[in-house]
Amino acid sequence: MRSLKVLAVCLGVTLGCSTAGSDPTMGGGATGGGNAGTGGGAGAAGAIAGTGGSGPGVGGSSAGAGGPGAGGAMAGAGGTAGGGGGSGGTGAAGGAVGTGGAGGGGAGAGGASGTSGGAGTGGSAVGGRGGGAGTGGVTGGGGAAGRGGTGGAAGSAGASGRGGTGGGAGTGGVPSLYQKYASYFPIGAAVDSGSYTTHAPVLKTHFNSVTAENEMKWDALEPTENSFNYAAADAIVNFAMTNNMKVRGHTLVWHSQNPSWVFSNGSGGMATRDVVLARMRNHITKVMQHFKGKVYAWDVVNEAINNDGTFRDGTLADDKKSLWYQIVGESYIAEAFKAAYAADPTAKLFYNDYYDYLPAKQQGIYKMLMNLKAQGVVVNGVGMQCHLNIQPSTDPTNQAYYQDVTHLEDAIKLYSSLGLEVQVTELDLSLYVPGITYTSDMYYTAATFTDALKNQQADRYAQFFTLFRAYRSVITGVTFWGIADDNTWLSEFSSMRKDFPLLFDTNHNPKPAFWSVVNF
Repeated sequence: MRSLKVLAVCLGVTLGCSTAGSDPTMGGGATGGGNAGTGGGAGAAGAIAGTGGSGPGVGGSSAGAGGPGAGGAMAGAGGTAGGGGGSGGTGAAGGAVGTGGAGGGGAGAGGASGTSGGAGTGGSAVGGRGGGAGTGGVTGGGGAAGRGGTGGAAGSAGASGRGGTGGGAGTGGVPSLYQKYASYFPIGAAVDSGSYTTHAPVLKTHFNSVTAENEMKWDALEPTENSFNYAAADAIVNFAMTNNMKVRGHTLVWHSQNPSWVFSNGSGGMATRDVVLARMRNHITKVMQHFKGKVYAWDVVNEAINNDGTFRDGTLADDKKSLWYQIVGESYIAEAFKAAYAADPTAKLFYNDYYDYLPAKQQGIYKMLMNLKAQGVVVNGVGMQCHLNIQPSTDPTNQAYYQDVTHLEDAIKLYSSLGLEVQVTELDLSLYVPGITYTSDMYYTAATFTDALKNQQADRYAQFFTLFRAYRSVITGVTFWGIADDNTWLSEFSSMRKDFPLLFDTNHNPKPAFWSVVNF
């Protein structure tokens, strides 16, 4: 069970009490001359769809339409020889996207050019997503040339296919998410001790970075003083290394999920400042040295700033106050980063927080980081959690009123102006709108998560990923807080309401949101 570390208050949502597969496209051609040869059959599964029929066929009334490619990253090839007789055929149809294969549909009936006659007018064709050039065809996933018969005009090549968006070949015609973003930034997912195995096919195909959701927090690693338990975290790290994935460490110092002994004097009172700092330094040192060379980046300090830009202190409610600040003061942040740098100078050290789109909060984070740098404290970057919603709040007093691309861009500009990297560290996109009170009869289910809502979520994801790509020079990673909708912390509130915030549905199939992120 993962921690509901932000809870309904953090989300600003008040609680009461189609599987989308690959995106088929259409291909159609205008009729060329006379009869064309029989087209190539559907491409077979594999890295490249198989070629169409090679022998001369009997002339037909029109070019055979391309069958769906059955698999592979490239578009299926057109037939290498069309019909032997008859008039020029129809330009090849692009074919629908196959049930397998990352490329476009199998090439249409056309193959090489006709043996005689002038060029006909080939049909335009539309390729599928990510299609490579069909063998013997024109570029993209579009139709290859329609073969004309002897004595007739050869059907011209189909117009260049809309080759789609490219990307590495995934399964079932789905491009690999992380390969699509290979030239931008790593794509990560938060995992728990079960999901990295239950969701392994999706995880290995679409992500090249992982973050342990709870297994590297203080209560998991050091439940009793100086007694460390690395088993669950080690298993996740070993999986990642075996599959050539990066690992982000989350998190070393946070106001939540700390064992009570960390701040206790053992007699019912608070430990002294020196004792608390010694425990903090020991924890950071032991943990980071254990994972040295395996964890490339750490969220050293998490959520130290309030929404109004002030420091989280000891005057807040028990689940929100910081005993670090109450006992040690503001300097606990600098001391944590100093200890982290001493433990592993090669690791990237991040400050991590949520609601970065709030103007007052981003200013507070900026001032804190500027002061740390002025002291000579090593900080390498800022993690923006980005727990987002399907639309901003309409309530000007609600934090999500500012939840838009412009305000998040302001944060990216502000943080990067200090020479810091920026990472999106806990991305998801809830269906629930902050500021609205939801009763149990309003909770979303698989049935009420309509196509309209799926498309609205997709559009919202597309807007933020356009922003992330625009700042590829400073954004060095984007991590989703989960893998698929069947395993998200947003469905673990005590109200038992369900949410569907990720790119893959409860059956691990890509949603419209996935396609909106890979189609650019």
